[in-house]
Order: sequence, then structure tokens, then C-alpha cells
Amino acid sequence: MFPEFFGNATSFFITALISLFVIIDPSGNVFPYLALSSTAVPSRQDLARRACLYSFFILALFIVLGRLVLSFFGISLPAFQIAGGLILFRIAFDMLEGRGHFNRLDTSSSLVVTDYRDTALVPLAMPLLAGPGAITTILVLTSRAQSRLEDGLILAALILIMLLTYLVFRFAEQLLGFMKESGVRLLTRIMGLILAALAVEFVIQGLRGAFPAWH
Repeated sequence: MFPEFFGNATSFFITALISLFVIIDPSGNVFPYLALSSTAVPSRQDLARRACLYSFFILALFIVLGRLVLSFFGISLPAFQIAGGLILFRIAFDMLEGRGHFNRLDTSSSLVVTDYRDTALVPLAMPLLAGPGAITTILVLTSRAQSRLEDGLILAALILIMLLTYLVFRFAEQLLGFMKESGVRLLTRIMGLILAALAVEFVIQGLRGAFPAWH
């Protein structure tokens, strides 16, 4: 009993960790971060810290209120798992194609610091880090969680990813110099493939919940 319990908890934690890492995409966000932090006041480190804190609180709020949001709108958990999986698959497809929101290098060229009052909040925290894709992922994970322990595992995974994101931002120039533009683009496409597989898994789980006879 106990090995199976801890095995399931570990598996859920790893799923949450990978899902959040892929959708938040710390390395892919290096480009807009560097563009927005070029004239950061008081410092780039402070901008990175505040962006990660804002993102954490936004996403943590949906961990706490996720089920309430779904129940308020009368959405069943399997229905949201299916819908969320389809949305994440579309995002994964964009990542694989290097299009849209996940074409970070092209996005960064259009960012002007003076267009925003607080660049740590908008656009870094929202929508680049804690955007619709990340919120959908959090809601899908909470819809799959079966206990408070698993809610806590989602929160723990989020904390680790935000710490990693801060470190990536903190050493952004060194990371970009090491990986080069082509390396970051390749990594984004690999993460898109992983996200596509996770999205399909979310849909399968939702279908099993909606149609128990399919088990």
C-alpha cells in the first residue's frame, strides 16, 4: 500500500513539474526578459525577482481556487481535462512550429520598456510567465489532484519552477551565450513535443472520467 501511495504521489509530482516547466518555458523567456531589462530600475535582478514572485502568486491563487472556479461555472472535471488538454495541444503545436506567443525572439523585438508601468507584472509575469497556458495547466493539474497532498505537490512544483526561472533570468546573458539562439529554439521545440504528449494524456484521462465504460 505505502510503496504504491508514494509511487503515485511521485508520479503526480513529476507530471506537475514537467508540465509547468514546459509551459512556463524559462529558457524561451530569456529573449523578452533581456529586452525588457535593458534599462531596468533599480536592477535586472530585482526585475527578475519581482516577475517570478508575481507569477508565483498568480498561479498559486488558481491552485487554491481552481476547483471553486470550475464548480462556480458548473464545469465537470473530465470536461475541463479534455478542454484543457486540447488547448495545451494547440500551444504545443505553436511551440513545435516556432509560431505565435512562443516565437520569443521575434516577440522580444517588439517590446518597449516605456510602454509598461511595471514590466515585472506586465508583460513578464502576465502573460509571458503566468499566461493563459500556465493557468490552464494549473487548473488541469488541480482537476486531476485527488487530495490535499497532491495540491501541495503542485504548489511545490510551482515553487521549484519559479526558482529555476529566477536563476535562468539571473544568468540570462551567460545562458544565451552558452546555448546560442539556435539552442534555445531547439529546446523550445523539444518542450513543445513533450507538452503535446502531456496534453494528449490529459485528454485521455478526461475521456476515461467522462466515459467510465472505456476503462
